[in-house]
Amino acid sequence: MSGLISRGFTAVLIAVLSSPLIGQTLLDDYTPVTLEELENPEPGDWLMWRRTANNWGYSPLDQINKDNVADLRLAFAWTMAPGLQETTPLIHDGVMFLAQACDFIEAVDATNGTLLWDYQRPEVDHSASLACANRNATLYKDQLIIATRDAYLVSLDVRTGEVTWEHQVGDWTVGQHYSGGPQIFDGKIIAGMSGCYYINTGCWISAHDPDTGAEIWRTNTVPRVGEPGGDTWGDLPNELRRGGSAWMPGGYDAELDLIYMGVAVPIPWGSIQRDTRGGDVLYTNSTLALNADTGEIEWYFQHIPGGNWDQDHPFERLVVESEVAPDPDEVSWINPTIDSSARRKVITGIPGKPGIVWTLDAATGDFLWARETNYQNVIVGVDHENRKGITNTAIDITEIRERKLVCPTTRGGINWQSVAYSPQTNSLYAPTNNTCMEYYLNPVEPTLGGYHSSATSRQVPIPESDGNVGLFTAVDVATGKTKWQLKQRAGIGGSVLTTGGGLVFVTDDARRLRAFDADNGDVLWEQYLNSTAGGYPVTYTVDGVQYVAIAAGGGVTYRGLTPELQQRRGGNTLFVFRLP
Repeated sequence: MSGLISRGFTAVLIAVLSSPLIGQTLLDDYTPVTLEELENPEPGDWLMWRRTANNWGYSPLDQINKDNVADLRLAFAWTMAPGLQETTPLIHDGVMFLAQACDFIEAVDATNGTLLWDYQRPEVDHSASLACANRNATLYKDQLIIATRDAYLVSLDVRTGEVTWEHQVGDWTVGQHYSGGPQIFDGKIIAGMSGCYYINTGCWISAHDPDTGAEIWRTNTVPRVGEPGGDTWGDLPNELRRGGSAWMPGGYDAELDLIYMGVAVPIPWGSIQRDTRGGDVLYTNSTLALNADTGEIEWYFQHIPGGNWDQDHPFERLVVESEVAPDPDEVSWINPTIDSSARRKVITGIPGKPGIVWTLDAATGDFLWARETNYQNVIVGVDHENRKGITNTAIDITEIRERKLVCPTTRGGINWQSVAYSPQTNSLYAPTNNTCMEYYLNPVEPTLGGYHSSATSRQVPIPESDGNVGLFTAVDVATGKTKWQLKQRAGIGGSVLTTGGGLVFVTDDARRLRAFDADNGDVLWEQYLNSTAGGYPVTYTVDGVQYVAIAAGGGVTYRGLTPELQQRRGGNTLFVFRLP
């Protein structure tokens, strides 16, 4: 009898916990998100892409820490929509928002995954192959703001999922779409247009009113004839100045009132295909610092002038205050005019596929230092006076179908998987990979809205390879020194999360989610997932309990170099862990 009573009680309890009344109470108790909360979020919240505008990917939560992380266990799992899976869960007041592939949005109870509401934007017959990736949304006031595959900004009511406004920004019929989602900086929606890997005109970054979506300012990532930087495209007319996708969300520093965005490659990739030989083709492969009020470019730094090898530089820029004392024994390129090691705000991180840590002065854009994390042969120096990298002339391509060994591949030493920073160690944690390719340019027939098909490549091991592809490196932000490094056969295609518990979380091509000791790189916990993980890991609290969440399925993988790891991709699933 006691067993029957127990099972009956359990059934009733489950019914109560999953009741719509519980979900409605969560939504009724939801409090609007303020600008102050976005700038300084509550420790248990995750309100934007990398949690804070400086893009650290860091949470101060420490309930899960080095001493107890080995006890981490599954709290719940949630099946997500199929498609390109690059989800960042957002959490506020116990509600989790999941922006998924093809503009499918779900709100769930953050403690157990109970569905509260969902939204599906009507599909369009989009020509762009990557248009269905949604990396992030953002929370503000009573809104969940998304950027869509058909190049709209859309505001959803957080309590119902109903559309409160929508605003068209780009033209999906020529390939434009949003990939990196919106951020709220300086009280404005900031979003970068992507989809300019198709043959259309260039992309842009724009600011919008968060209450209506109305445009406030727009800055072209590829300057037109007569605009500053326009002469770097030679005599090409505006309709042939193509590329410059702003694939990823930006970063922001309120004190400097500057927005930091990365810009991708020109289209087509090769200078001989574009007929821009010798031209830098600004602002492709650059870091832009934009005035938050006007969108004016206050400074820029071009990591790869001229393009050629699809070595994008659109990834996150981190804003960190640190001493600047690069160690010449470990740092490849140092500005010789650095006259002080005093603390200053810097832009740091790995902004591009070559896997190089670049550190720039956040206020001025002055080059400070740069160092490699993985093998690469694209960049061989830095012209600090003219604010640009120096590329390897040995891999220049002067003829169509001329073959070159280029490292890394078009998949990159790193791609859109994000590094993270910990203020406890003043270190970056970089998930990079050793890759090379045999590469050549193809003939192209530029057609408006058509895919450019610039090049063909084949993955090959790096020279004198030891067989290891994946690298996980802790880099001191002040000195550039390696604090520790993991080398492994499996590629590391996951984004990084750092926490106040002294932990670093990341996933790899062997389906492992692991927790590392931030100080020494020891593996303290691991869990095999159902697939590689394309999502961004987050951590949050509800009712005093800390959770760690990761969206698995898809993502960047390097299995072309590790054929023994071939496994089924997909099966998009959210995994959420907690302590017993």
